[in-house]
Amino acid sequence: MVRTWKGRGLVLLAAVPLLGAAPVPAHADGPGPTAHKGDKGSTSEPAPRPRTHPKPKAHVKPKAHVKPAGHAVVLHMKSPKQAVVPGRTYEWTFTVTAKGPKKSGKAVFRTTLPKSLAFVSGEKHCKPAGRKVVCHLGTVKKGHKATGVIRAKVSRRAEPGEKISPRGTVTWGKAHATRRFPAVRVARSAGLASAKTAPATR
Repeated sequence: MVRTWKGRGLVLLAAVPLLGAAPVPAHADGPGPTAHKGDKGSTSEPAPRPRTHPKPKAHVKPKAHVKPAGHAVVLHMKSPKQAVVPGRTYEWTFTVTAKGPKKSGKAVFRTTLPKSLAFVSGEKHCKPAGRKVVCHLGTVKKGHKATGVIRAKVSRRAEPGEKISPRGTVTWGKAHATRRFPAVRVARSAGLASAKTAPATR
């Protein structure tokens, strides 16, 4: 409602608040509405870990193929062709062949005689030490051969049918080879052994 007063040419207006007008609430300064859980950007995820690559394996140089030392020297062995008779002496021979790659080297042959054999003599500087026999063949050049002979007597106590096959080893420089003499049996009686058996000696 507006009232007016007239006086001396002035008109005053008084504003009277209307009944029933609701006051407008003042907004206080403060944080805005909180974000809901489902809103984008409301949660922070950990940064992804960097992908690690395995370290490359070190290159391994393949080993060079080493030729077995046994191929550098070859050993051939011979025994009496027929059964041996107790009390008689026979020859066991061996041949050493130098293959290389060295140009030359000293060759030595070694063997151990069984109890059924007794050393008598030997060629190529063969000497006994108990039942062991060592033969020094000297210097052998590549591609050349050296032959040795061991004479041994068959023991009278050797069992009939016993097999005799000594093992021999030759060294040529750093190379070596090992073989057995071909097996030969002790005769069951003197009549079973031929008189032509070679190379037997009395």
